[in-house]
Amino acid sequence: MNNANDSRTLYVNALDALLKGEIAKVAQERNFTLLKEIARLAKQDAPVDLAATDPSLYMSWRAAVTRYHLSGWTEMTPERVSKIMQSLDSGG
Repeated sequence: MNNANDSRTLYVNALDALLKGEIAKVAQERNFTLLKEIARLAKQDAPVDLAATDPSLYMSWRAAVTRYHLSGWTEMTPERVSKIMQSLDSGG
């Protein structure tokens, strides 16, 4: 599988987990790569042009981001996940 497919799979899996509200499950599994992508999707929010092309997905994505923040995940940013990954790699 090439890098573009890996990136696409990661994106799809992260969006699926975000939409289903499975952030805690991903964190519990310590899948930090997926958690970082979920945080990135939540931080950037649903693309506005999606409202015209796929209104249902846009509304679902917006609702998922709201749930993400209301569930206390706001501070779980891509940068914070990267720091956690680095500290684990360095044994700290």
